[in-house]
Amino acid sequence: MTTPATAQPAAVAAAHCYLTAADSMLRGHGPVGSAAVSEGWWPKACACLIRLALETAIDAYWQRMNPAVAQYGSGRTKLLLLRNRCERTLTRQATFAWTTLSRAAHHHYYETAPSVTELRHLHGSVLDILARL
Repeated sequence: MTTPATAQPAAVAAAHCYLTAADSMLRGHGPVGSAAVSEGWWPKACACLIRLALETAIDAYWQRMNPAVAQYGSGRTKLLLLRNRCERTLTRQATFAWTTLSRAAHHHYYETAPSVTELRHLHGSVLDILARL
């Protein structure tokens, strides 16, 4: 059984792992990155990985600060509760990233997939959030 103290480094490492995989897709390197680019499914997969990193970081934050909140199933709820604990710029940045990545990860006939530039910006934003949480 893991305690909150031991779960924290593992969660942060997992978030960085997701961001590394997303970075590979953005660069088109490695087996995952080259397959994603050649098959054309990389924008949504990349958005999913970046969102997963953000959600993992938020879960790790709540596990450290208030384990009762970490037990909530909804990522949206955990994100909303950040408003009471973190500075306004951080919560706005996290909310924007989560909302944008959620929209990008779902298939809509009327929307285009996010561009490399948009995904690169969100990737950097989630890296910043991870460092600040």
